[in-house]
Formats: sequence, C-alpha cells, structure tokens
Amino acid sequence: MSDMAGRQRQREAEREAERIRRLLLQHGGREYDPRREEEHYEGGFTVEVGRNGGPHHVGGFYDDPLRVWPPKMRQHADTLAAHGYQVKVREYFDGEILEVTAPAPRPRGAWLRRLFSG
Repeated sequence: MSDMAGRQRQREAEREAERIRRLLLQHGGREYDPRREEEHYEGGFTVEVGRNGGPHHVGGFYDDPLRVWPPKMRQHADTLAAHGYQVKVREYFDGEILEVTAPAPRPRGAWLRRLFSG
C-alpha cells in the first residue's frame, strides 16, 4: 500500500510541477535554452519535480557575485508568490535556484461554512 501511496504522491508532484511551468510560461517565462543563455540570463527556466514531498526547484539562473537578481528571475519569483506559492532562493554550486512550495490545499466547503457561521 505504501508503494501505491508513493506513486500517487509522485504523480501529484509531477502535476504541480507542470502547473508551475504553465504559470511561468503564461507570465512571460520560457523554457531554458543553454545555447541562447550561455553568456547572459534571458529568462529561461526549468522545473524539477520535488522529491518526497519536498519543494520543486525552478532553475536556469546564473550565479551573480553582486547578488543582483536578473529582472526575469525576480519576475518568476513574484509571479509564483502572487499565486500563493512559497518561494525561497537557494544557492547551489551552479547558481541560484528557486525552491517553490505549493500552497496548502483549502478545505472543501470552507467558504460555505464562513458564509453561514456569522
């Protein structure tokens, strides 16, 4: 049973990563192309599915020694935060990566209970 639950969690994580990818594409992002962005970051990104319920990684950004985020990276972080995602910037050996955690699911019927509780 735990194997089936693990596969279900993995499928849910893959669906959430796809939602993140579509959201960024809808708001000015594009798929990362290393040939295009070899010298300068131009807004491309990749989304890596979170493992074991962990955060998804959105990458494609070069490390900036002055710690000035490229405007597109800031835009990606702002877009995700505006849609309820928790976003943290993590430094890795090859650059800065956004760790994205999905918003907690809302309980079903909560709006209806609030409507009639007053």
